[in-house]
Amino acid sequence: MLHKISDFVHKIKVMNEEAHKLYVMKYHTPKDTQDNIDNQIQSIQAMALLIAHDTRKYHSIDDVDYKTVQEKMRLDDGGW
Repeated sequence: MLHKISDFVHKIKVMNEEAHKLYVMKYHTPKDTQDNIDNQIQSIQAMALLIAHDTRKYHSIDDVDYKTVQEKMRLDDGGW
């Protein structure tokens, strides 16, 4: 997982809000245009795809070995 659990949950919440917006666009009067509805569907599908493709194993910050700045610089000097 490339992001924190809180970020993951936030993305799901946003997707839910966008789904509710789609419902209003489609079923409330007056209805939105079909182009706008299709664009909203594509937007939600894109969000779902990003979430689905995030398949890395989640690890807590506690699972990461603590390294000092100097140790990090020895491992990766940024090309200097």
